[in-house]
Amino acid sequence: MGAGDWLMASGEARKIHKQTGHGVIIVNAMGKIQKSEVFDGVPYILSKPPAGKPYSKLRNAAGLRPYILAKTMERWTWKPYKPIPAEVFFTPEELAFAEPFRGAIMVEPNVKAIGHSNKDWGWINWSQLTSSMRLANIGPIIQCLGPGQKALNHVIAVGTPTFRHALAVLSVAKAFIGTEGGLMHGAAAVGTPAVILWSEFISPDITGYAMHRNIRHAGKPCGMRTNCRGCRESMAKILPAEVLANLKEILK
Repeated sequence: MGAGDWLMASGEARKIHKQTGHGVIIVNAMGKIQKSEVFDGVPYILSKPPAGKPYSKLRNAAGLRPYILAKTMERWTWKPYKPIPAEVFFTPEELAFAEPFRGAIMVEPNVKAIGHSNKDWGWINWSQLTSSMRLANIGPIIQCLGPGQKALNHVIAVGTPTFRHALAVLSVAKAFIGTEGGLMHGAAAVGTPAVILWSEFISPDITGYAMHRNIRHAGKPCGMRTNCRGCRESMAKILPAEVLANLKEILK
C-alpha cells in the first residue's frame, strides 16, 4: 500500500495515543509489526513492545484498511470512514532541504501507477492551470519529482530523494494542489491548505478532509480497478478556472 495509507494509519495511532497515553504498535493481520518512513520520529509509534510499559496495538495494514469493505478483480468497495490527520516529525536535514521553497505553491500532476488512470486529471489541464497561475502572478510554483517523473511547464522542479523530503517541502508551502493520494494526506498532516481534485473513483466523504477545498463532480464512488468512463468524465468536468478560483480563495 502507499504512503497515504500509512499516513492514515499514523492518524489512527495519534487518536489512540491521545485517548490512552500509550505508545502504539501498528501490526498486520498476522501480528507482524509494520514499518513506514512516515512513522520515523513519531514518538508514540513504536517499533517494538516497550519493556515493562503498557502499549496499544493497531491492526492496520494491507487487507485491514478501515475504509475498504471488499476487493474484487474489478473494483474496490468502500465503507464509511473519516481519516484523522497524522503528524510528521522532520529531521533537521529534511527541514533544511525544504526551507528554500518556503511560501511556494506545490502542484502534483502525477498519479500512482496502479493499473488505471482513474485519478488522472490530464496533462493538458495541469499545463493550463500552471499557465493561468503564472499569468495571475501566483507562485512560485514547485513540483516535487521522484525518479522518472515528468515536470510541468512553469514549475520549479524539486528532486526529492525520499517521500519525507517531499512532505518537508509541503510543510513550508503556502498551498498544495493535487489529487486524492499520499500528498493529500501529507498536506493534512503538515497543515498546508489544499485544493484536491476527485474523480468518481472515491469520495472526499470517505478519505478526504474537511479542511481542504475538495472539488468533485461525480455520483456514487465506483472503486473501479480498470480504466473507468465515469472517472474520466468526472475529471473532465473539473476546469482549470475552477481550480484556480479555489486556489485564490485559500490564498486570501
